[in-house]
Formats: sequence, structure tokens, C-alpha cells
Amino acid sequence: MTHVEGYTATPAAIESNRISGEAARTRLLTGLPIAERRLELAGISTELLEGGAGPPIVLLHGPGEHAAKWLRILPDLVRTHHVIAPDLPGHGASGTIEGPVRPDRVLAWLGELIKCTCPTPPILVG
Repeated sequence: MTHVEGYTATPAAIESNRISGEAARTRLLTGLPIAERRLELAGISTELLEGGAGPPIVLLHGPGEHAAKWLRILPDLVRTHHVIAPDLPGHGASGTIEGPVRPDRVLAWLGELIKCTCPTPPILVG
């Protein structure tokens, strides 16, 4: 039994209310004018959120976060920009960098992201 002030739950009740990270992400994205897609960038399977038309803007989250960090501002940005919000390598639904994480490897990944998603130089945020 787990007891929280005013609420007691059995392990079975807790388990039945769990939602997977993927299901939670899908629920958050429902109804937003963005799509999820996966790209292979510098040998890393990369999940990203993308939508809108206009000048490109790339939203880069911080350590221990994921692209969904930007969900509150995405609806406004996609009205005027082509928005790309990736899960950085080793975060969210993206794969990891094999071996040591060195700046040159991360920059190669970022360069491929920009090349594959941005027809003109983007605004980088993050």
C-alpha cells in the first residue's frame, strides 16, 4: 500500500494508472499543429517535433530534458516559423552517441539536423 495524505492506493491501482512516456508524449501532441518524425543524423536515430512554415527556428533543450519542453510555445511559433525541436542525442526518444560524447560529434549531429530540416540558416534557441 502507498499512502499519500488523504489517499491510499494498492500497487495494482498504481500500476493500472501508469502511462508510458510514449503514450504521454502522444497525448500532449494531439491537436497541436506539429508532427513527430525520426531522422538518422550523424549515425544517431533522432526524434524531432516539426511544424509550421516560414523562417526556420531550431529549439534545443537542456541536459536531462526533451523536445516536449517547448510544447507551450510551439503553437505560437508555428504560426510564423518552420519550427524544429529535436530530442538531443541520449535524451527523450533519440538514440545515444556511441563512445565518448565530444563537442565535434555533437556539432556534426547539429550540422546534419540543420542540413536536413532547414532550407535557410536557422535561428538557434537553447
